[in-house]
Amino acid sequence: MLLTPVPLVHRLELALLAPQLSRAEVEAGCALAHQYDCVSVFVKPHYIEVARKTLKDTRIAVVSVVGFPNGGVTTATKMYETQDLIQRGADELAMVLNIGALRDGDDLAVRNDIAGVVKTARGKPVTVILETSLLSEEEKARACQIIQSAPIAYVMTATGFAPQATTVADVQRLRALCPSVKIRAAGGIETQATAIEMIGAGAARVVVNDVVRVLST
Repeated sequence: MLLTPVPLVHRLELALLAPQLSRAEVEAGCALAHQYDCVSVFVKPHYIEVARKTLKDTRIAVVSVVGFPNGGVTTATKMYETQDLIQRGADELAMVLNIGALRDGDDLAVRNDIAGVVKTARGKPVTVILETSLLSEEEKARACQIIQSAPIAYVMTATGFAPQATTVADVQRLRALCPSVKIRAAGGIETQATAIEMIGAGAARVVVNDVVRVLST
């Protein structure tokens, strides 16, 4: 068993969001998350109950996703998804920001999208996921201005489905733009050194796809 290094204790989160993952693979991933002291797992809505059962009597939170992975569904759809995820037992929700609307300059639509999910979540922590590699500096600034006006728990750098990996500079930029919101770093983080760099840059949590690889490299 690999021991989680002190800088990563209660910071690592395991993403189990790949479309091909089966029930058995989600169960195995949850077991690894427990073994390596991850703070939470991210699972597809279909597997919330599986994750909760596997992680019963542990402190590990079950996070599920809304409007994933491109954020382009309607606000009404995201609100329905949010309600469904809560009923299935999700501890936290991670919604993908409507990237197209943001790039259109339709900030009101983006703001209402987030507000609809937060309202429907009824106090459950909500994370807003950006795709920092797809946004200009001006778009990131507007996104963070919108996000800071909403009662959300985290802003997350990426879904993990964009072609470019999240960089330390991405985290530093979000830290500067969103000083009142905690940051989840995600997307292409594959080594322990990179994960620790993300924390040093201001990330409160680090989301990885392969916890064993991260902790052994």
